[in-house]
Amino acid sequence: MKSSEANIFLFIAALIIGILLSMNISISKGNVLKNKKVFLSTAQYQDAYNLRNKLRSEILGEMEKYNEYSNKLKKYENDDKNQVQVKNSISQELQQDKIILGKTALEGQGIKLEINDGPTNDGMDAFQYQMRIVHNTDIIQVINDLKNSGAEAISINGHRIIDRSEIYCSGPFLRVNGIKISSPFLIYAIGNKEVINSYMMSNENYLKLMIMRKIVVNINEMDKVYIPAYNGDYNLEFMKEDK
Repeated sequence: MKSSEANIFLFIAALIIGILLSMNISISKGNVLKNKKVFLSTAQYQDAYNLRNKLRSEILGEMEKYNEYSNKLKKYENDDKNQVQVKNSISQELQQDKIILGKTALEGQGIKLEINDGPTNDGMDAFQYQMRIVHNTDIIQVINDLKNSGAEAISINGHRIIDRSEIYCSGPFLRVNGIKISSPFLIYAIGNKEVINSYMMSNENYLKLMIMRKIVVNINEMDKVYIPAYNGDYNLEFMKEDK
Protein backbone atom coordinates (compact mmCIF):
# COMPACT_ATOMS: atom_id res chain seq x y z
CA MET A 1 0.00 0.00 0.00
CA LYS A 2 2.80 2.36 0.98
CA SER A 3 4.68 1.38 -2.18
CA SER A 4 1.63 2.28 -4.27
CA GLU A 5 1.29 5.69 -2.58
CA ALA A 6 4.98 6.37 -3.16
CA ASN A 7 4.62 5.54 -6.85
CA ILE A 8 1.65 7.88 -7.16
CA PHE A 9 3.61 10.65 -5.39
CA LEU A 10 6.59 10.17 -7.70
CA PHE A 11 4.33 10.22 -10.75
CA ILE A 12 2.69 13.50 -9.68
CA ALA A 13 6.10 15.04 -8.89
CA ALA A 14 7.48 13.97 -12.25
CA LEU A 15 4.41 15.42 -13.99
CA ILE A 16 4.81 18.77 -12.22
CA ILE A 17 8.51 18.91 -13.01
CA GLY A 18 7.76 18.15 -16.67
CA ILE A 19 5.22 20.95 -16.87
CA LEU A 20 7.63 23.41 -15.28
CA LEU A 21 10.40 22.40 -17.68
CA SER A 22 8.15 22.81 -20.72
CA MET A 23 7.02 26.26 -19.52
CA ASN A 24 10.61 27.33 -19.03
CA ILE A 25 11.53 26.20 -22.53
CA SER A 26 8.57 28.17 -24.01
CA ILE A 27 9.49 31.30 -22.08
CA SER A 28 13.10 30.99 -23.15
CA LYS A 29 12.10 30.67 -26.79
CA GLY A 30 9.84 33.72 -26.46
CA ASN A 31 12.66 35.77 -24.98
CA VAL A 32 14.98 34.66 -27.74
CA LEU A 33 12.47 35.76 -30.37
CA LYS A 34 11.94 39.07 -28.63
CA ASN A 35 15.62 39.77 -28.47
CA LYS A 36 16.28 38.61 -32.00
CA LYS A 37 17.59 41.45 -34.18
CA VAL A 38 16.23 42.08 -37.67
CA PHE A 39 18.72 43.38 -40.21
CA LEU A 40 17.39 45.61 -43.02
CA SER A 41 18.91 46.22 -46.42
CA THR A 42 20.01 49.73 -47.36
CA ALA A 43 16.89 50.23 -49.49
CA GLN A 44 14.59 48.94 -46.74
CA TYR A 45 16.25 51.19 -44.18
CA GLN A 46 15.95 54.21 -46.48
CA ASP A 47 12.26 53.47 -47.13
CA ALA A 48 11.56 53.10 -43.43
CA TYR A 49 13.49 56.30 -42.67
CA ASN A 50 11.59 58.27 -45.33
CA LEU A 51 8.26 56.91 -44.11
CA ARG A 52 9.09 57.93 -40.54
CA ASN A 53 9.98 61.46 -41.66
CA LYS A 54 6.83 61.71 -43.74
CA LEU A 55 4.62 60.59 -40.87
CA ARG A 56 6.41 62.95 -38.49
CA SER A 57 5.88 65.88 -40.88
CA GLU A 58 2.19 65.02 -41.31
CA ILE A 59 1.72 64.77 -37.55
CA LEU A 60 3.47 68.10 -36.97
CA GLY A 61 1.36 69.70 -39.70
CA GLU A 62 -1.86 68.43 -38.18
CA MET A 63 -0.74 69.60 -34.74
CA GLU A 64 -0.05 73.08 -36.11
CA LYS A 65 -3.49 73.20 -37.73
CA TYR A 66 -5.10 72.03 -34.50
CA ASN A 67 -3.29 74.69 -32.48
CA GLU A 68 -4.20 77.38 -35.02
CA TYR A 69 -7.90 76.49 -35.07
CA SER A 70 -7.95 75.98 -31.30
CA ASN A 71 -6.44 79.42 -30.70
CA LYS A 72 -8.91 81.03 -33.09
CA LEU A 73 -11.81 79.32 -31.36
CA LYS A 74 -10.64 80.42 -27.93
CA LYS A 75 -10.17 83.95 -29.19
CA TYR A 76 -13.68 84.08 -30.61
CA GLU A 77 -15.19 82.56 -27.49
CA ASN A 78 -13.39 84.98 -25.15
CA ASP A 79 -13.99 88.19 -27.06
CA ASP A 80 -17.51 89.39 -27.78
CA LYS A 81 -16.20 91.88 -30.32
CA ASN A 82 -15.00 89.02 -32.45
CA GLN A 83 -18.56 87.83 -32.87
CA VAL A 84 -19.08 90.82 -35.14
CA GLN A 85 -15.85 90.03 -36.97
CA VAL A 86 -16.97 86.44 -37.49
CA LYS A 87 -20.28 87.60 -38.96
CA ASN A 88 -18.48 90.05 -41.23
CA SER A 89 -16.04 87.35 -42.32
CA ILE A 90 -18.86 84.96 -43.13
CA SER A 91 -20.69 87.70 -45.01
CA GLN A 92 -17.57 88.46 -47.06
CA GLU A 93 -17.08 84.78 -47.88
CA LEU A 94 -20.70 84.48 -49.01
CA GLN A 95 -20.31 87.55 -51.20
CA GLN A 96 -17.11 86.12 -52.69
CA ASP A 97 -18.93 82.86 -53.41
CA LYS A 98 -21.71 84.77 -55.20
CA ILE A 99 -19.13 86.54 -57.33
CA ILE A 100 -17.45 83.24 -58.25
CA LEU A 101 -20.81 81.65 -59.09
CA GLY A 102 -21.74 84.65 -61.22
CA LYS A 103 -24.73 85.66 -59.09
CA THR A 104 -23.46 89.25 -58.69
CA ALA A 105 -23.13 92.01 -61.30
CA LEU A 106 -19.55 93.24 -61.65
CA GLU A 107 -17.59 96.09 -63.14
CA GLY A 108 -13.94 96.83 -63.78
CA GLN A 109 -11.41 97.44 -66.53
CA GLY A 110 -11.37 95.07 -69.45
CA ILE A 111 -12.17 94.74 -73.14
CA LYS A 112 -15.12 94.98 -75.52
CA LEU A 113 -15.03 92.45 -78.36
CA GLU A 114 -17.45 92.61 -81.30
CA ILE A 115 -17.69 89.66 -83.69
CA ASN A 116 -19.92 89.63 -86.77
CA ASP A 117 -20.46 87.56 -89.89
CA GLY A 118 -18.23 88.47 -92.80
CA PRO A 119 -19.50 89.81 -96.13
CA THR A 120 -21.12 87.25 -98.42
CA ASN A 121 -22.40 87.27 -102.01
CA ASP A 122 -24.31 85.00 -104.37
CA GLY A 123 -21.16 83.92 -106.21
CA MET A 124 -19.76 82.07 -103.19
CA ASP A 125 -19.88 78.32 -102.89
CA ALA A 126 -21.22 76.68 -99.72
CA PHE A 127 -17.75 76.28 -98.17
CA GLN A 128 -16.81 79.93 -98.68
CA TYR A 129 -20.15 81.02 -97.28
CA GLN A 130 -19.77 78.88 -94.15
CA MET A 131 -16.28 80.25 -93.57
CA ARG A 132 -17.69 83.79 -93.38
CA ILE A 133 -20.34 82.83 -90.79
CA VAL A 134 -19.73 82.88 -87.02
CA HIS A 135 -20.46 79.44 -85.55
CA ASN A 136 -20.88 78.22 -81.98
CA THR A 137 -17.45 76.59 -82.12
CA ASP A 138 -15.94 79.99 -82.95
CA ILE A 139 -17.48 81.62 -79.89
CA ILE A 140 -16.44 78.69 -77.66
CA GLN A 141 -12.82 79.08 -78.84
CA VAL A 142 -12.92 82.83 -78.20
CA ILE A 143 -14.36 82.31 -74.69
CA ASN A 144 -11.62 79.77 -73.92
CA ASP A 145 -8.94 82.22 -75.10
CA LEU A 146 -10.44 84.96 -72.91
CA LYS A 147 -10.29 82.67 -69.88
CA ASN A 148 -6.68 81.77 -70.70
CA SER A 149 -5.84 85.47 -70.97
CA GLY A 150 -6.89 85.99 -67.35
CA ALA A 151 -10.41 87.36 -67.85
CA GLU A 152 -12.22 87.21 -64.51
CA ALA A 153 -15.79 87.66 -65.79
CA ILE A 154 -17.30 87.36 -69.29
CA SER A 155 -20.64 88.14 -70.90
CA ILE A 156 -21.97 87.73 -74.43
CA ASN A 157 -24.90 89.78 -75.69
CA GLY A 158 -25.80 90.61 -72.09
CA HIS A 159 -25.68 87.03 -70.80
CA ARG A 160 -23.15 86.10 -68.10
CA ILE A 161 -20.84 83.22 -68.94
CA ILE A 162 -20.26 80.87 -66.01
CA ASP A 163 -18.77 77.39 -65.68
CA ARG A 164 -22.12 75.80 -66.55
CA SER A 165 -22.94 78.00 -69.55
CA GLU A 166 -23.62 76.22 -72.81
CA ILE A 167 -23.04 77.65 -76.29
CA TYR A 168 -24.44 75.70 -79.19
CA CYS A 169 -25.95 76.19 -82.62
CA SER A 170 -29.69 76.69 -82.96
CA GLY A 171 -30.37 77.20 -86.66
CA PRO A 172 -29.34 80.75 -87.65
CA PHE A 173 -28.89 81.60 -83.94
CA LEU A 174 -26.67 80.61 -81.06
CA ARG A 175 -28.15 79.46 -77.78
CA VAL A 176 -26.40 80.74 -74.63
CA ASN A 177 -27.71 79.82 -71.18
CA GLY A 178 -30.83 78.51 -72.90
CA ILE A 179 -31.53 81.81 -74.71
CA LYS A 180 -31.21 82.41 -78.46
CA ILE A 181 -28.88 85.20 -79.59
CA SER A 182 -27.85 86.37 -83.06
CA SER A 183 -24.91 88.23 -84.56
CA PRO A 184 -23.34 90.63 -84.04
CA PHE A 185 -21.93 89.02 -80.90
CA LEU A 186 -20.86 91.59 -78.31
CA ILE A 187 -18.53 90.11 -75.73
CA TYR A 188 -17.33 91.94 -72.62
CA ALA A 189 -14.56 90.68 -70.35
CA ILE A 190 -13.20 92.08 -67.07
CA GLY A 191 -9.48 91.79 -66.43
CA ASN A 192 -6.20 93.45 -67.25
CA LYS A 193 -7.25 95.21 -70.45
CA GLU A 194 -3.78 95.45 -71.98
CA VAL A 195 -2.90 91.82 -71.24
CA ILE A 196 -6.21 90.52 -72.60
CA ASN A 197 -5.98 92.62 -75.77
CA SER A 198 -2.39 91.55 -76.43
CA TYR A 199 -3.17 87.88 -75.76
CA MET A 200 -6.31 87.76 -77.91
CA MET A 201 -4.60 89.41 -80.89
CA SER A 202 -1.46 87.27 -80.80
CA ASN A 203 -0.85 85.17 -83.89
CA GLU A 204 -1.36 81.82 -82.19
CA ASN A 205 -4.86 82.61 -80.91
CA TYR A 206 -8.22 82.07 -82.55
CA LEU A 207 -9.20 85.65 -83.40
CA LYS A 208 -6.45 85.85 -86.02
CA LEU A 209 -7.88 82.78 -87.76
CA MET A 210 -11.34 84.37 -87.76
CA ILE A 211 -9.92 87.54 -89.27
CA MET A 212 -8.28 85.45 -92.01
CA ARG A 213 -11.75 84.03 -92.76
CA LYS A 214 -12.97 87.64 -93.30
CA ILE A 215 -15.12 87.55 -90.17
CA VAL A 216 -15.49 91.05 -88.72
CA VAL A 217 -13.57 91.41 -85.44
CA ASN A 218 -13.21 94.60 -83.39
CA ILE A 219 -11.56 94.73 -79.96
CA ASN A 220 -11.26 97.76 -77.69
CA GLU A 221 -9.71 98.30 -74.29
CA MET A 222 -12.04 99.89 -71.74
CA ASP A 223 -11.51 101.45 -68.32
CA LYS A 224 -14.95 100.38 -67.15
CA VAL A 225 -16.75 97.24 -68.23
CA TYR A 226 -20.10 96.10 -66.81
CA ILE A 227 -20.89 92.39 -66.54
CA PRO A 228 -24.44 91.39 -65.50
CA ALA A 229 -25.25 88.68 -62.98
CA TYR A 230 -26.19 85.17 -64.08
CA ASN A 231 -29.96 84.89 -63.79
CA GLY A 232 -30.32 81.15 -64.24
CA ASP A 233 -30.86 78.49 -61.60
CA TYR A 234 -28.39 76.04 -60.09
CA ASN A 235 -30.24 72.74 -60.06
CA LEU A 236 -28.12 70.10 -58.35
CA GLU A 237 -29.86 66.76 -58.71
CA PHE A 238 -27.03 64.24 -58.48
CA MET A 239 -24.13 65.98 -56.74
CA LYS A 240 -23.83 65.41 -53.00
CA GLU A 241 -21.26 66.38 -50.41
CA ASP A 242 -18.61 63.73 -49.82
CA LYS A 243 -18.73 62.94 -46.08
